[in-house]
Amino acid sequence: MYLDQRNKMKRLMLSCILAGITTDPATAHDPKPLTPVYVTTAPVIDGNLSEWENLPFIEVTPQNGVFDGESGVTKMPEDFSFGFSVANDDQYLYVAVRIVDDILVLDTNPDPTELHTRAWMDDAVEIFIDGDHNHAPHARDSLGVEFNTGGEFSVVANGAVTSDQSGVPGRGDDPEAWTSAGSYGAKGPAYAAPWDSTTGGFKIEARLNYKIMGANVGPGSRIGFTISAHDDDDGGDRDVALYWKGFDQSAWRDESGWGDLILAPAPAANVAD
Repeated sequence: MYLDQRNKMKRLMLSCILAGITTDPATAHDPKPLTPVYVTTAPVIDGNLSEWENLPFIEVTPQNGVFDGESGVTKMPEDFSFGFSVANDDQYLYVAVRIVDDILVLDTNPDPTELHTRAWMDDAVEIFIDGDHNHAPHARDSLGVEFNTGGEFSVVANGAVTSDQSGVPGRGDDPEAWTSAGSYGAKGPAYAAPWDSTTGGFKIEARLNYKIMGANVGPGSRIGFTISAHDDDDGGDRDVALYWKGFDQSAWRDESGWGDLILAPAPAANVAD
């Protein structure tokens, strides 16, 4: 189904080019865009999701999500699945993720202070932003053009990060770019245990400044967005990469398979009668 959608989109874009028609980067391609909740009190980015209890979460399971073609698959939500919620205010996009994972593995990324981690090798979350909403088929172009309006922002279960595939590499705790926290290991020993079969999951929080998404992005803007979680149960390479939305052979780089997200404007003030 996803390959058919991609082929149809490519044929449409080719037809537009041949006809001399330019496409609008803000054009919707997701019939069900995601709209965050506008918050007046910003959540604290600490890996504790208690502030998100009354906000809606989208559940991503092996049955409704998209597996990356470079990874394995699983049919059991209790083995691996996740839910996420998004919120925003006038300056930031906030993301909360709760991951169900029966075995947590951090053998590649044991240091929670690492800023250039290989997040995809362990249990982790990756957030993808297409700030100019141009649906680029290759967000990892050799010149890094797409990085100027977003990219990939990754957080390991213990809080280790990387933003090296974005316009702000090496900036993992910078309110002018982005900041994040993981719930597992970050509050305990400096180095979390490489394997843990008792926790059953972990949580991630992240805050992304609109500045990293390009000029003029803010409440009311439509951007491209997806999110993935990675599972490693036995060390070494990852076992599974599960995405909210994407094309199964290249979900991590093909923006045209990502969903649409419309940043919520501040609610209008109530006018007294």
